[in-house]
This record gives sequence, structure tokens and C-alpha cells, in this order.
Amino acid sequence: MVTILVSVLMLGSVNSQASSKVNNYIASHNISHNQVSSKIWGGFPHYKYRHGKNKPEGVVVHETGNSHSTIFGEIAYMKKNYRNAFVHTFVDDDHIINIASTKYLCWGVGYPGNARFVQFEQVEMHSKKSFAGEVENAAYYTAYILHKYHLKPNDAVYDGHGTVWSHGAVAHYLGGSDHTDPKGYYANRGKKYFHQSYTMAQFYQLVLTNYHNL
Repeated sequence: MVTILVSVLMLGSVNSQASSKVNNYIASHNISHNQVSSKIWGGFPHYKYRHGKNKPEGVVVHETGNSHSTIFGEIAYMKKNYRNAFVHTFVDDDHIINIASTKYLCWGVGYPGNARFVQFEQVEMHSKKSFAGEVENAAYYTAYILHKYHLKPNDAVYDGHGTVWSHGAVAHYLGGSDHTDPKGYYANRGKKYFHQSYTMAQFYQLVLTNYHNL
């Protein structure tokens, strides 16, 4: 009985992921990712990841929570305020801009997550096409980092073990923060533009697609 129940739940999860209207829109409209643009700023500090390594253990997905900002405004603000927080990369629908070397940790989720993960921010989008383009860029960048550092894709959002994390998952499983992003942003834009909440589980499927295409 338990085995049957688990199988049903797993099948429902797979069907939910496979039926993502956002992912289907990306595929049907041939929305492709941008290339990673390296614009490393020399002002960020250089601290190694935990155990004295220059290799991360996974990727954390953020969103800025600012509905009026642009990617270049966010980058400029972060350079001025990096002592409080900074991430490695910013993403929107037209750009993937790496501003801090991923060989060193950043300050985006607090202790202990900062010492483990590459982290990137998504700027909030305001149209169906731009949100889909941003999500594709975000999924590609996640896959790109996993491939670069020889990390296997593994969804950490629901069990706290793996290589693909949301900020909310880090806060829940590791502590150091009370943020829940990008859950609310994904749900809002999914409902607004596609009449279906977008989830991290569906995003993870898009990461897998990009990873296998590398």
C-alpha cells in the first residue's frame, strides 16, 4: 500500500513537471539562452570555499525582489554595497553577466551556505516572453556551472541534499537567512503570464534539459 502511494505521488510530481506551461513555451518558441558574459570586478574579496577549496558544491538560485530595477542598476548597486552582500552573477532575459569569480565564495545566503555555492540573482521581468527568456538563461547558467565544476545535477529543494538550490531551500535546510526566493516570484509570474504557477521542480527539469544539451 505504501509502495503504491509513493509511486502515485512520484508519478504526479513527474507529470506536474512535464506539463509546465513555461517550459513548454520555451521549447515551442525555440527560446535559446544567451552566452555567459564575463565582467569580473576586481573589488570583490577572494575567499575560498569551505575546506580551503576553489570549487563550489552547487548553485543557489535567487531573485532580487525589486520590481523596478534593471540588471545594470543591480550590478552597480551591488558593487557599492558588496560588504553587505554580493553574488557571482546576474541574469535577465537578454544577459548572463558574471561579475565575481566563481572560484571564490560570495555573500548571498549567509553562513554556512556562502562557503558552498555559486550564487546568482534574477532581475524581475514584466512580460511573458521576457520571463520565459530569463528562466531559460537561469537554467542554462545553472547547468553551465554544474558542468564547469563537474557536479552532477541533483535537486536539493525538497530534501536539502544536492547541487541545485533555491535561496529558500538554503534558508530552510542550512539556516543563515529567512528568505524564500525565488518561489514567490516564480509562482507570481507563472500565474500572471501562463495561468499556472512556476515551481523550482519545473525549473530543475529545465536545468536538466540544458545540462544534457551541453
